[in-house]
Amino acid sequence: MRKMLMTLTLVIVLLTPLMVGAQDEEVTLRVIGFQVVPEEMDTPLAQARLKVLEDFQAEHPNVTIEALETPPEFDTQLLVDLAAGTAPDVWYQDASTLARLVDTGNVLDMNTCLDLVPELTLDRFTPSFLDIHRRETGEIWGLPDGGTPMVIYYNPKSFDRAGVPYPQDGWTWDDLLETAQLLTLDAEGRNRLDPDFDAENVEQWGFRARKYTFEWIYRTWENGSDVIAPDGSTVSGYLDSPETIEAIKWMRDLALEYGVAPGPTLYDQMTQELGFLTLFLQGKVAMFDRGHWEMVGLAAHEDYEPGRVAVIGQPQNTNRATVIYESGWMINAALKDDPAKLLAACQFVNTLTDVGFQSTKVTTGLEISANAEAAAAAVEESEWPEVEKVFVDEAQYGRLPYGALYANWPTVESALDSMMEEILAGEEIEFAVQNAVDEINRELERAAGD
Repeated sequence: MRKMLMTLTLVIVLLTPLMVGAQDEEVTLRVIGFQVVPEEMDTPLAQARLKVLEDFQAEHPNVTIEALETPPEFDTQLLVDLAAGTAPDVWYQDASTLARLVDTGNVLDMNTCLDLVPELTLDRFTPSFLDIHRRETGEIWGLPDGGTPMVIYYNPKSFDRAGVPYPQDGWTWDDLLETAQLLTLDAEGRNRLDPDFDAENVEQWGFRARKYTFEWIYRTWENGSDVIAPDGSTVSGYLDSPETIEAIKWMRDLALEYGVAPGPTLYDQMTQELGFLTLFLQGKVAMFDRGHWEMVGLAAHEDYEPGRVAVIGQPQNTNRATVIYESGWMINAALKDDPAKLLAACQFVNTLTDVGFQSTKVTTGLEISANAEAAAAAVEESEWPEVEKVFVDEAQYGRLPYGALYANWPTVESALDSMMEEILAGEEIEFAVQNAVDEINRELERAAGD
């Protein structure tokens, strides 16, 4: 740690003379993730972006912001552009693919900006959001903009129909299972605990269980386990641990043992006939895991009514946990060779993450702000204040998405999706898990050898 601090001090000493006059030098910053396209020109967020650009350039008349269009397949294109030296100066980055980008060495450690722009302080950020970018060794790869913890959506009308109390904060796995059993109704209105329940004629399902890792990885955390070693080198001893097996079994049993969630085949049939949001809003599926972005689709749906949508934090078992899916602002490390651009980029990121611009994010409904003050204020300003409060409160239990930490996570996640698909289709758990362990470890070993 002392060596790292000495190195950082040396960098600051070397940079300081270079910064003299940098704030007056004419520069143009190429920025991706801030463009206002013509069809969105009249939206509140677009107007807010234009106002931010106007105010920033009035305060920094030497800086011109060139807002660029986000190209298709941006994550892949960005790697190509960074290697070619044609990448933007500042860009908006999904944290789910952050690690492989950091591994290229092309992302600026934001500790540099903290020294250049004193008003840029880390206490503005909700800690769980900042932790997505900050490493134990001290580096900060970008700064958070906004995102969402995964919560459980529920339809109060489904609860009312079944005569079941709404879930309460602090509920447990057992509470969720019992609630889902009581919510699962047959054509005669009998629930799953009724000995006369007709499993062939289910009219309302209690829960949705799917294969996708992003919707279930936190169940392993809630059970005091994980799917991968902290250093990302292996999944042995983690994915196949008794605690993880128990969490996987609990998820599988929702569909295959307790019958409170439709199995994969039936679910596919249901969603082919009616889209899932229709099924949910019509009360045919009472609960499901999702992030804040789902509110946009739900609120725009023809079946939407405020009384049909509510959210609750994740249930706890050994632990209480969820995952936060987030995006943030990155600066090209090449700017270290251009003091004027570096200073301008740091100043711009300071503006983008400060409460002024962040307070406008509530207009989209897609996410909550990573700025703690803006997120708290949005609870009252949101179109759905009760929903917003749950998301803001749940963020304290959020952990980083593993794509922010492990460059090979997309490969791991794909194998985990396939594993859970087999398990939900009836494959024996230990067998499917062992196959996934072998497959993932082979890929991790191959990547380590490249």
